[in-house]
Amino acid sequence: MKSYLLDTNVISELMTNSPNQNVIQFLAQIEESYLSVITLHELHYGLNLLPEGQRKKTLAVQLEMLLMEYGDYIIPLTPVETTQAAILRATAKQQGYIVHLADALIASTAKVHNLVIATRNTKDFAQLGIELINPWDFDS
Repeated sequence: MKSYLLDTNVISELMTNSPNQNVIQFLAQIEESYLSVITLHELHYGLNLLPEGQRKKTLAVQLEMLLMEYGDYIIPLTPVETTQAAILRATAKQQGYIVHLADALIASTAKVHNLVIATRNTKDFAQLGIELINPWDFDS
């Protein structure tokens, strides 16, 4: 059984008014999924950029529900993940690729915990040797 680390874009898709049906089907069929604390940071950052209003309030409630739902399935960063991220970034740079810190931390979390990254942005992780799946391309 594979377990998945959901990238920020997967969670963001669920918070839209009409989420992609392939993403919904993908999430319905997997047994175990996790979030990185980096994803939580990115979601909170995006929320705090929004102007005050109903959309921001709605997303804040959805984010709180997500935190309650995932609870123990939120993976923190430890020296193991951060060291692995440094190795991934350095290796990529030596090969001529730029990997952003957030992506390296998400990738290292997946690698350390033997998870498949579920993301729409497969190109961001393609050079890192991590197993990927694009839920938008999921066909049940």
